Amino acid sequence: MSTSTLARSLSAAAIVACAASELGCAQLKPPLTCPSQGGAPWVELSSPHFLMWTDLDRSEARGALAEFESSYRALEDVCFPSDGPDPFRMQIILFARERDFRQLSPRFFDGYFLHALPNDLEPAPTMVMFGSLGDRTRLTFQHELAHHFIAQSIGPTPAWLNEGLAQFYSTFRLQDGYATIGAPLPDRSFVKGAFWHTANNGSFTRSLIPASQARSATELIHLDRDDFYGSSGDPSQAARRRVTSNYLSSWALVHMLINGPEPYVRRFTSFLEAASRGAPVRQAFAEAIRDVPPEQLDQDYRSYLVGPRRISKIGPYTAPPPPPPQVERAMSDAEVHVLWARLKWWQGDERAWAAAHLEEALAREPSNPEVRFWRGRVRIAEARLTEAEQDLTAALAARPTDPRYLRAMILFLSTLWRHRVITTLEAMGRAAPLVDRLSRTASTAAQLNLVARYRIELRQLDEAQTFVKRALKSDPGCASCYDTYGILLLRQGRVMEAISSASHALDLLPEGVENPFIEARLRCFHAHEKAMRDGAPTRQDECFNLLSE
Repeated sequence: MSTSTLARSLSAAAIVACAASELGCAQLKPPLTCPSQGGAPWVELSSPHFLMWTDLDRSEARGALAEFESSYRALEDVCFPSDGPDPFRMQIILFARERDFRQLSPRFFDGYFLHALPNDLEPAPTMVMFGSLGDRTRLTFQHELAHHFIAQSIGPTPAWLNEGLAQFYSTFRLQDGYATIGAPLPDRSFVKGAFWHTANNGSFTRSLIPASQARSATELIHLDRDDFYGSSGDPSQAARRRVTSNYLSSWALVHMLINGPEPYVRRFTSFLEAASRGAPVRQAFAEAIRDVPPEQLDQDYRSYLVGPRRISKIGPYTAPPPPPPQVERAMSDAEVHVLWARLKWWQGDERAWAAAHLEEALAREPSNPEVRFWRGRVRIAEARLTEAEQDLTAALAARPTDPRYLRAMILFLSTLWRHRVITTLEAMGRAAPLVDRLSRTASTAAQLNLVARYRIELRQLDEAQTFVKRALKSDPGCASCYDTYGILLLRQGRVMEAISSASHALDLLPEGVENPFIEARLRCFHAHEKAMRDGAPTRQDECFNLLSE
């Protein structure tokens, strides 16, 4: 048989096998093949707490969405019960094939979490993964859900407590009609001995850390955010190990406070009740343990590090059946290209790659305002400001009340001001009607917060207060909203409250996220307060420049 005949025979056999397979020919296509070129069709589904984009088969997609919603509901019911409505919404991008996921993901990850996609203007917690909710991705997923529930129930917390609680609840499981809480972390543990080493633990590689290198409990409680998370500019092994030890130390301390000796459990329960009623977290915790001498706390904690630890079993509990998808619709090729473009960091070759996908989307749907919006955003990244303005203007003309487009255009005016294309007077003048329109349609914390900032700049403080309080109600974990509230409080002459609000904002910044504006503002608030005590002149305007941020 000739080579060409053999090739034709194999090709025909592949077509027959492909047609007979439930997976279909899409499984044989190169990575990131769009639906019109034979790739798997993409669908959008939503539930009360999740918005999912996936190329899974529709029945599998519904099952995956139901699993996410059930996990959320179980963790809420058992660990964070609440009668109030929860505005939480997480985005999930779920690839059917690993090869597609690998084209857009960091190396060595089976799934990863972002507090916002790299180029999105509004923060939206996002999980990107492939296949199903495996052990590694479930650990990450429940860790991030726990962060949300913590902010929702007790507000801003110090880093050790926030991360300790999130790790503690990350191992939450439902099994045989019961919930288990407090299982060992699968990826790190304290051990006796003097040396760090690693060991395989199923799908995890577990770091085994000498218990002698754990932070003391009193030291851990007083660590500030920078000391806990370390410096992003220090990539040394010693720095990474310090941070890993901080995480594990915080998990162990929280484990002792929740599942440990009864006197500590009682004190921690008292603290949680006070914090949930609105007491400042640091003050409430200090009050809860004030009768425990520091040396006794450290001694009890050291004993707990290498001793047996209890796993709580709660139940019986059966999660209620999840609701059917609120929305289920096919995505167009243009929408799929836009989604892929949003997953890349818009720098260097990746920006060019994303721009090419947005051009492909525009070729398929030239009048789609969402495509014009995202092409305008990538044009800003390319510093092609004239073209960016054309695209954003076209998107806004198609949807003149869309709060996302209004917010993007308002922020774009600040970009033009920073590039000295327009003056301060022009920027504020052009923004005014846009802010007025946004004030009527804003619904997310980011949108409401931007209106509040402009109202502060215009000295419309009562209106600003209305909008910033709506923003905080929409998202109690919004760091920038607490920052804005601090600016408002300073304008109202409530300096100590402004300092507290800015401190809350820093507490709410996620791991690895720095905000030099909030840090500088807190320093400015402290300087303002000192100047007032000293009788020196003060200038509130030095703490806030709307357009520069």
